[in-house]
Amino acid sequence: MKQLIIALVVAACAIARADDKPAPSDTGGGGNVELSFETKGANPNDPKTADNAPTVEVTVIGGAKLPPDHFTLRDEGAKEPIELHPSGKRDYTQGNETLAVVIVMNTWELWVGNDEQITDDNDPSKTTGVLKPLEQALDGMKFTEAGPPGSQGAVITYADKAAVRVKMGALSNITGSALGTQKDYFGTKGNEMVKGIELGISELHNVTAARKVMIILGDGNDSNNDTAKITLKNLRTQASKEHIQTFAVVYKTTRSDSANVITTFTSQVTTVSTPENVGTSIASILSRMNDRFYLTFPGYDPKAGLGLPWDGKTHKLILKIDKDDQDPADVLMVPVWDPPKKGGILWLVAIIGGVFLLLLIIIIILATRKKPVPMPVPEPVAMPVAAAPMPAPPMKTVMLSASGDADGFPIVGWLVPLNGPNAYQTFRLRSSLTKIGTQSADVVINDGFMSTEHCQIQCSPQGFTLIDGGSTNGSYVNDKRISRHELVDNDLITLGKTNIKFKSIS
Repeated sequence: MKQLIIALVVAACAIARADDKPAPSDTGGGGNVELSFETKGANPNDPKTADNAPTVEVTVIGGAKLPPDHFTLRDEGAKEPIELHPSGKRDYTQGNETLAVVIVMNTWELWVGNDEQITDDNDPSKTTGVLKPLEQALDGMKFTEAGPPGSQGAVITYADKAAVRVKMGALSNITGSALGTQKDYFGTKGNEMVKGIELGISELHNVTAARKVMIILGDGNDSNNDTAKITLKNLRTQASKEHIQTFAVVYKTTRSDSANVITTFTSQVTTVSTPENVGTSIASILSRMNDRFYLTFPGYDPKAGLGLPWDGKTHKLILKIDKDDQDPADVLMVPVWDPPKKGGILWLVAIIGGVFLLLLIIIIILATRKKPVPMPVPEPVAMPVAAAPMPAPPMKTVMLSASGDADGFPIVGWLVPLNGPNAYQTFRLRSSLTKIGTQSADVVINDGFMSTEHCQIQCSPQGFTLIDGGSTNGSYVNDKRISRHELVDNDLITLGKTNIKFKSIS
């Protein structure tokens, strides 16, 4: 009955996060830290790691970005205390929390600018606006690097009505040229900010992403501010329920209303005094997204023979950052896993010792046994001279493959990128050494986070070995940073931002 209850708990919670609400705590170095814990079992399809202990991944939001050796994890109630050190650390852009960004932009002619359309310098309506500085800022801020692979973005414009300017897609689609020119907005009137926000929330509602962000660009007003206040209050509640982070950048022209109702929708409002600072503020908002990193802790230390209690029950885990303990977090320790028996090695030593002792006794008996009396040596008898041997036929040549079999069946390996510009291309590995990098390598992958000669894969009769080439961002196999690793079929290799599947036939 007890086993049935544990099995039901594991089945219900194995894919859930260990703590629905991240536990806030103080790092001691200033700033508020949020933590969330997730447990992961070993890959059952990998014979090398199938019996390994589960791992714990801790997401640290707002914490100081220290080296991995400044973090430890322990169980508060452990009878035999042990502090586990992380086996890997990843930045936000190397994680799986994809980002969806919607820019909601005012395109009233006098806010966008019309100086390229009006040639009369005495025209009082002539204004440079924010369009050109904003386009330059977007092209310079590397918008595509705001989130991990798979992140998306869209641009909504509003004047007398709201419309989708850039459809939801890859972040690389949001560029300065995608916003168009002053001619596209010449003659537009109105300030339907509420309609633009409503359309932006709808776009984010329809997209799947771990994090959702809306940035409103305008003068902070609506065509009808009194009515807008009521609607914006309801939209703020809706955005909160859908976990949408909201920001606004306010730049007022000489014709803008001095009122400001955007604060009814979001409290994170930045007011700028020049058009150029609109783009700078967007870059600052996007940099806030990189506020987290991920630590992977092994669930068991084989050297110490101690680890976390993987018993299917809730335990209080404590993350130490540098010298400061964070608040304990309730974590469900699943899947259930039993550590290897401590006596196993002793039994093995006893068995080997018994076999050795038995062999020693046999050797002593053979050495001390009386030797038999030698028989008289017979007189030599002349033997007939044998005929000269015939020359042997030539030896048959046998071709051996890399795997050592006589049929010549080779070891074959491939690399298949799963994302990025080279997604789903197939790269066959060389029979001796294959270099992987961004330039003049055997396998060239277009990834700005990879080194020129990032790593190499050696082929031998025993299989394939991945060797890191001293790369800046490192090489990962199954989310674990390595310097040298014996590859097996279906291993997941991560180089820079690119995930690569390793396939082999032997």
